[in-house]
Amino acid sequence: MSSLNVKINNTKKETLGTENNLNCIEIKSEVKSRRSKKNNYAYKRLLIIIIPITIVLLFAVIFIPIYIVSKNKKDKDNKSIENNNKNNYIYDEYDEFDETFVNLTYAFLTPKDGFDNVFIFLGGIGEISIKYFEFFKGRNTFVPKGTKIYFISGGFRYMQYMSDYHYPLTYVPGWFNVDSLGNLVPSNDFTEAKKSLNIILDEIDRIKNDDGLDYKNIFIGGFSQGGIMTNYVLLNSRHELGGYIAFSGYVFDHDLEANTVIYNLNQNQKEKLDLRKDYHILATHSLNDDKVFYKKAAESYQEYYKQYSDFQLLSFGKLEHDFSEQPIHPIVRKWLIERMNK
Repeated sequence: MSSLNVKINNTKKETLGTENNLNCIEIKSEVKSRRSKKNNYAYKRLLIIIIPITIVLLFAVIFIPIYIVSKNKKDKDNKSIENNNKNNYIYDEYDEFDETFVNLTYAFLTPKDGFDNVFIFLGGIGEISIKYFEFFKGRNTFVPKGTKIYFISGGFRYMQYMSDYHYPLTYVPGWFNVDSLGNLVPSNDFTEAKKSLNIILDEIDRIKNDDGLDYKNIFIGGFSQGGIMTNYVLLNSRHELGGYIAFSGYVFDHDLEANTVIYNLNQNQKEKLDLRKDYHILATHSLNDDKVFYKKAAESYQEYYKQYSDFQLLSFGKLEHDFSEQPIHPIVRKWLIERMNK
């Protein structure tokens, strides 16, 4: 009996592993595997859709508020400037002009109702005389009503500055040749700058005589290289002008050395220095200027602080090497009004 029981038990055990049972197990396993792969594929497809959407949403959540805050601040600043400009009594008062275009480097606007003052604007590298016509004619002009405006650009010359930046045109208007770092070409050669200086000084004398004005009714300013020439005119003025505004300029190093205050001056030198002490000078410059660096400009103006009682350096925060917002600043307008109304 016992041997028979054992045989039966063994048979049962063997039948558990028959070929039919094994095939059933394998089929079930394969079906389960296929379902698993199908689920993985669907999951991957879902991830491909979800991940980009998540990134976009994160980007929007992080950067859109920053953009909105930045834009609102800029709009608020611009609105503040605009409101201040209205309070300066210039924003809504501007002239109708007779336009006179002489050539690419010389033009002027004459108010149809007459004028009491003249403003000479010196262009920068590559700027033709009529570039700023619309700006000075419109509501954003920073010169008071009743001002005749002259636009003078430097003569056409080869400019290494343009070549260094791979501009297609390298023969452009300019007062003197410089490289992309603003260094004189040839180095420390002021020949071109001095020739340009004499042209501007002669033009000031001609304007004074032809327009029948006093020198103190003539104001001069310029942007970039035009601002540099404005400072150059100041340091070599034959006569005291009404005021000097240098937008994004600086002072030549050799002029700093030549005009350093020295205590052992002879009488003629003292008289010349005393005559210039009360000249009215305004310099404006952006802290982020990427062409004429602010640090270099500020250092070059140090002698102005020592020599001239009415000198002001106005700094801007966000501009690069740009003219557009500087002249419409309320301080610039107020500064010019006060001196033109003297």
